[in-house]
Amino acid sequence: MDLGKKHSATLALIDVVDNMYEDLDNNRTVVGIFLDLQKTIDSILLHKLSNYGVRFMAYEWFRSHLSNRKQFTVLLQVLIP
Repeated sequence: MDLGKKHSATLALIDVVDNMYEDLDNNRTVVGIFLDLQKTIDSILLHKLSNYGVRFMAYEWFRSHLSNRKQFTVLLQVLIP
């Protein structure tokens, strides 16, 4: 599935759920594994910034910004942290 860069994660999730419903309708087994790789990507970015010589206030700004982000999902009008 390639939705392109201009499409959101929401559209990708809708596509996945649609495929799951289709498989369930056809009596096929559905298994999903969902991984949150955001923290890993943040760590890699911070390591690269350090390697490129980003230091002191600039590095701390990136570190603070990346560590204080919050993500959540809304499902059926219920907020899920």
